[in-house]
Amino acid sequence: MYPWEAIARMVRAQGVEFTWGVGDSQLQLYAGKAPGLRGVNLRYEGSAPFMAMAYSRLSGMPGVCSASTGPGVANLIPGALEALYACSPLVMICPSVNQKTEGMGEFQECDQLGMMRPVTKWCARVHDVNRLSWYVRRAFSLALNDQPGPVFLEIPNDVGGDITHGLPIDIEEPSYTPAERIRSAGDPAQVRKAVDLLVGAKRAVIIAGNGAMLSGARESFRELVELLGLPFATTPGGRGIVSERHPLALGGVGLYRNHVTAEYLRHADVVLAVGTRNEAFQTHRWRDLPAGAKLIHADISGAEIGRNWLPDVGIVGDASLVLQQMLAEMHGRRDARADSALAEMVRRQKEHLFTEVDEECRTAEYPIPAKRVVHEVSSVFGDGTVLVNENGSQDSWSYFYPYYTVGDDSACVTVAEQTCMGMGVVGAIAAKLTAPDKNVVCITGDGAFQMYMKELPTAAQYGAACTWVVLNNSALGWPMYYQMNTVGWNTTSYQVQPDFQAIARASGCHGRRINGSGELRPALEEALRLNTQGVPVVLDVPTGLDMSHFERAE
Repeated sequence: MYPWEAIARMVRAQGVEFTWGVGDSQLQLYAGKAPGLRGVNLRYEGSAPFMAMAYSRLSGMPGVCSASTGPGVANLIPGALEALYACSPLVMICPSVNQKTEGMGEFQECDQLGMMRPVTKWCARVHDVNRLSWYVRRAFSLALNDQPGPVFLEIPNDVGGDITHGLPIDIEEPSYTPAERIRSAGDPAQVRKAVDLLVGAKRAVIIAGNGAMLSGARESFRELVELLGLPFATTPGGRGIVSERHPLALGGVGLYRNHVTAEYLRHADVVLAVGTRNEAFQTHRWRDLPAGAKLIHADISGAEIGRNWLPDVGIVGDASLVLQQMLAEMHGRRDARADSALAEMVRRQKEHLFTEVDEECRTAEYPIPAKRVVHEVSSVFGDGTVLVNENGSQDSWSYFYPYYTVGDDSACVTVAEQTCMGMGVVGAIAAKLTAPDKNVVCITGDGAFQMYMKELPTAAQYGAACTWVVLNNSALGWPMYYQMNTVGWNTTSYQVQPDFQAIARASGCHGRRINGSGELRPALEEALRLNTQGVPVVLDVPTGLDMSHFERAE
């Protein structure tokens, strides 16, 4: 058996269904030899880690990608960086040059391990084909366990072979035991302290971060919310842990909060933060912890406890297990009960918020304000939808509940702290392949879309029928806003803009430009209908630059 075929079979043994990469890599070439594994062959290596991350987010499996030597591996680095900050279990398995001629100026020779070390949890080279199973298993184990993240494994051509360049290697198929995800619960004494604070609180709130989603804590999170009647908020990475149609849903935190969330948090007396590192964007640069409030911080990594805010109770453990421990502790206590008055207050405040947002978005203005576009997308695509975020100035309206509501049977794929542009654009394709029964929509700015629209033919080739709503203001909105408000001019406006609908059509997708505000909803309904028929859709929506969503979050 060719070593790369053996590697493909090991990948499949881990439960992985897809590998992502340009078709020139050995793993992509042999993916189809492992029953149940499908290689998705892309136009650009840089798309591969982003797509693997989207797959991992929705499937709960590690994402796997590959690239060819040298510049191919270099193109994976932005995605690895994003995966590191997203704590996304990403396994990159790539070839490297023949060790026997290394250092002699071999074709595409470079220090791949040196490039990858700063952006991975672990990277290694397989020196001996007899240790292939050990290295692959180790890669998956480290990607999945403790704080998840990206790993890089390189296979020199004299170990794995390079059959397309006349270097075949034949081995017996090695035995392989898949790596398991090993979870640890929290210190019972710390859990009891946390429960004491929660049941004694008058106005507690629970915040779900990305770690809560990665741990699969949906059910235990919802049960805790409902047992104590706790209003809950989420970071972008925690969004979708419970439907935002839930009566106790407040929306986002930090930069992405609405005024109901802001007001509730301002007066909270206990904050339970689960699976979040309390980064700058999620906390308004660490200004959002209410004065005098008690903080409970639960995270899988002890290094995150006290990194920013010093908690009154710190718990190191898997989010799902810690929440289950809290529930077990509460079920034996008579004072663990919901406050109906608190729920009623939240309901009334949200009713006013819904009315306010509906009225704001009723405008017939053209170019169409981004908030109205986002609100219409939410209405048309509705429940059973995967929202794939970018993080530009205007598509960030999609982070704001209730302009967009992540509803029942829905999910959200978002970027992490590095906010690499284009992750959502290509992530939408992976999301549709991973969850073909869901509607998939990516709300993106024109800047991010142009960086990765090269994968539109990939969507058409693989029947990934998602919709891209391109908020087009012919600029990079974030820097333009800051440049204009500081120096008074900008270097981020595009003087020449491509025809997105023509590019979509040339790529095997449906493309349409919205030429009036009255066309928006019919175009979205048409897009959803075409998606159900297997057709990917690009909608080019002219918009302006409205930064009021961030201003009102202060």
